Order: sequence, then C-alpha cells, then structure tokens
Amino acid sequence: MSGSQLISITVDDSSPLLRYTPQPVFNTNVSPDAYAAWSPVCNAQGGTARCDDHSAHLTGLDGAKVALSFYGIGLEFYGNVTLGLKVQVTVDGNLLGDNSGLGNGDSNQNLLKKVDGLSLGQHTVVFTVQAGADRSLLTFDYAKVIVGHAKSFNRTVIDGNDEQSLTYGPPEQHLWSTWNNYDGAVVPDGVTNKTFRGSDKKGATIYKKFSGSTFLYYGPCYTDTGSYTIIIDGTANSQPLEYNASVPYQQVVQGCLRGYAGGLSTQTQHEILISNNQDQKWLTMNWLEIWNHEFEESGSSGGGSGSTAGSSNGSGPSNGILSRTPHLFFVSPPSYLYQAATKASEIIPWTSKHPTSSISPASASPIVDSMTAFASLAFYTLIFRQFLSVV
Repeated sequence: MSGSQLISITVDDSSPLLRYTPQPVFNTNVSPDAYAAWSPVCNAQGGTARCDDHSAHLTGLDGAKVALSFYGIGLEFYGNVTLGLKVQVTVDGNLLGDNSGLGNGDSNQNLLKKVDGLSLGQHTVVFTVQAGADRSLLTFDYAKVIVGHAKSFNRTVIDGNDEQSLTYGPPEQHLWSTWNNYDGAVVPDGVTNKTFRGSDKKGATIYKKFSGSTFLYYGPCYTDTGSYTIIIDGTANSQPLEYNASVPYQQVVQGCLRGYAGGLSTQTQHEILISNNQDQKWLTMNWLEIWNHEFEESGSSGGGSGSTAGSSNGSGPSNGILSRTPHLFFVSPPSYLYQAATKASEIIPWTSKHPTSSISPASASPIVDSMTAFASLAFYTLIFRQFLSVV
C-alpha cells in the first residue's frame, strides 16, 4: 500500500491487559510449578532491577489459556514450544487452528501464531495450550496487536509529571509522590523527566481529557503494585475495568502497558479516570500516549463509532474488558464533583514510603509529593448513578 504505515502495539507478557487461566502463582518465595499453572519468570542478569524485555510466562499445563481483547486487524503471538506442544487459537469464539510448524527453535521470540485478515474492529483472541510429550513447555514472550494500515498517523506522548495535562487527586489530599526511574529505564521521546508518579493510597486518581483514536497508559509494574480501575467516558452500558499490575518476581517492569483503548471516535473528546483500589499497593504513572490515525481500509478517522478495547458484540464487558460502544458522560469535570469529594472524602495522611519495598533499588528515591485535584472514584460513581436515575 503506497504511502501507508502499519501500526502495531507490543503487549509484553507482564502486561495486566493479558488474562491468564489459571492465574499465575504470586509468591516470590516459591518457584512456581509451570505444569500446574502459569509460571511468570524474569531472566534479567547482573543484578539489574529492571525486567523489561527479560520476562516470560511459562506453562506445560494442558488447557491453560491466555486471552487478549484488542482493536485492529490482526494479532501475532511470540514465544517458543518444546516436545510437540501446540497452541490452539480461537478468534471471537471461532476455532482457528493451532501453531503446527511454528515456534520450534532456540529463541523465545519465535512467531507461534499469526492471526490476520480480520475486519478492522474489536476482537478477542484466546490461545489454549495442547500439551505434547511429557514435560513439554510453552514460553510466551509477547503479543503484537496489528492495529491497521494508516494513511495518516500522529502520536502524542504525555509525561506523567506534566500536571498541565494530567490531574492527580482526590483534591486537597497529599496522595501522590514522585520517584526516580529505575537504572537503564527506556522511555519514548517526549518524556523528559527521569521520574514516575506513584500513590499507595486507596482512592488515589489520575484524570485525563483528550481527543484521539487510541489511548495507551504506561507505568511501572512490580510486586507492590496492585488492583486499579479504569473508566473511559463513564459509559452506561459497561462497568469499570479492573486490572492487577502485581508481578511475582523481585524485579520491576518499568515500561509496563497498564491500559489501552482503541478505535475511539475523533469527533468528540474522551475522558479517562484511573483509580487505585487498594491501600499499601501502588498505582503508578510514567507516561501516556494519544494516537490519531486515519485507516486506509475504512477511509474514516479513528475507529468511527467510538469502540474501545472491549467486547466484540458491544453489549457489555467481556472478560473484564470495556464495552465497545461508550457514550460520553460529561465533557469537563463539573465543580460539584470537586465540592462533594472535598466535603466527604477522608483525609489520608501522606507518608513517605518506597513504592517498591520488596525491590528497593538505590535508584528509586523520593523527590517530592504533590497536591493534586479530581474526584475520587466513589464520588464519580455516585454522581454517575444519580445522573442515570434522572435520565
């Protein structure tokens, strides 16, 4: 295609966007049994704190699954298999086949399966293990979402320390602090600060209003990061999307993909609210990316009708993924949300605590805390329900 650009998104095996069944064993003191569940591992050498590009999920359990919902035209699955193990593939509930003839080699980055030729839109792909000989093993490294061929593409990177673009909250509570990146951290152009933001207080929020086709959210994932919720556009036909960013090894994944929404309409503004669900578990923010693109296949900007990284039928959440057809709730943070949160939110004292207590690399030292503003998730939900009862 002359003049077109192929757009793709790499989803590392450590990303909370992936859904593993059965869930991996989260115990840093015990070596997980890869033949009883998924076994996450980090092969970083030399005592480095970072596990970026060094992580993998291993399993030899027959019937083990990994699923990913995405907006695009294809998906590639990278890793390795041994001793005749196969990976069965279903796309939107339809059996596609297995990886016969692929993935056998010394590298853990072999192409195990390529799903292509899909219509531009929302899809869910599930990979299911079919065990081979005794002690056969699958090593899953990463997936690559093939978004589509674009005739125009613009990428905006927002530094997590840019408080002109991002709103940290709730208001008048010192819930957020700033920490140095880990040694050797790789960040995209546009991220000028060598730091990331973090909060280990339940109810801490990050808010962003934007116009674009695709939204990507990156922040460190490690043992002490936990459950968080993402709401996009306060939709009536979907529930908040909950993720868990904890990893069961001592290292950290600095550039961890924590959130993704694709196929958004460029004809209106969108709103993202990210909320921490746990005390003493860290919600982190390193950078955001906002993409604007126009696809050749459809000839329309963005995804047209405003679909997100969610279910393929548009009827509600699927596997915990957001619904396909969001409806805009409001276009700017109303003042009554600030007032309600200020009156009723419990003031939680800020304490200086290392966000990676189980890792503690010398490079991650506290710098400064910040008073920031936006309503807590509880009040967002409360006002939203009141809104629905009126309309």
